[in-house]
Amino acid sequence: MSKTTLKGLEMFPGDEQIHSLEFSTSQECWDKLNEAFIRMDPVLFDKGAIANSGVAAVFNVFIKIRKAWVDPNFDYGRMFNYKEAKWTSLLNNYIDFNKLDLLRSKLRYLKNKYNQNYNISYVFNNKHDNGKQCLLAATFSRRFGDDIPVITMVLRASEITKRLIFDLLLVQRMSEYVYGPDQSVQLNIFATQMWGNIETLLMYDTVKPVKKIIRALPKENPWRKIFMEKYHKFKDGDEKDFINFKVFYRSFRVLRPDLYNDTYKHMYAKDCKLEYDDIEYPENCISFSQRKKYKREYLKKLKKQQNENLQ
Repeated sequence: MSKTTLKGLEMFPGDEQIHSLEFSTSQECWDKLNEAFIRMDPVLFDKGAIANSGVAAVFNVFIKIRKAWVDPNFDYGRMFNYKEAKWTSLLNNYIDFNKLDLLRSKLRYLKNKYNQNYNISYVFNNKHDNGKQCLLAATFSRRFGDDIPVITMVLRASEITKRLIFDLLLVQRMSEYVYGPDQSVQLNIFATQMWGNIETLLMYDTVKPVKKIIRALPKENPWRKIFMEKYHKFKDGDEKDFINFKVFYRSFRVLRPDLYNDTYKHMYAKDCKLEYDDIEYPENCISFSQRKKYKREYLKKLKKQQNENLQ
């Protein structure tokens, strides 16, 4: 009896390349992707990718991360000149706490059922008028026979140096909010596009010298040439050459500790959290900022009541 393939189930001819990658942790994922973009790793750039004079992009990326974990001491302040307001803005834009609380309640209910297989999606908010809707959805899953939950993130696009490591921390904090901080979680990512521009990729120099990474490419390689041209432009340039361009100026400040070392402020991953408490918030307290304000007023009233009871 001959084996036949049903019409429509044939393998596609290969004009679309799916990049399947696997990493042990979120931190390793970020490190390895940045290095791969800098040196134009063939795993990513042989097919289904493009690089021009200043930007590299890879399409159709699937990533499996065995444990959602960002180094608690990762310093967003030193790496990107970020301040606490940046984390607050991310949460205000993407997180609706009423929806997240509802998700947590559903999962706690399902945890007590015999059949714990589930797939429940959280659709990210996008409140900024100029928001780019990079994060689309996160599906929380428990598969038959698996003890480790899986969170599957769908991304429209991801800039891999500044933005990806922030998004990876965000979904880790969502996991901790929903499952508790002691539950290990696998993270899967589907991204239509991952990209990096040289001016931002240069920030990775704070982790590992980019000059060493890019040596994997021949000296005559066009990407290496323009990468090193921009590297020296930042390392040898003056503030006046960058101050009018916000994105480039941020990179300049990061790459020039000789000029800005005294101005760097720490912002560690361990300090970027969601609100972990059992306060019953009103339904109109949806955003992170609203909940912080409500919590301050709530604790102030609670302390006042306690003092009055002692009198």
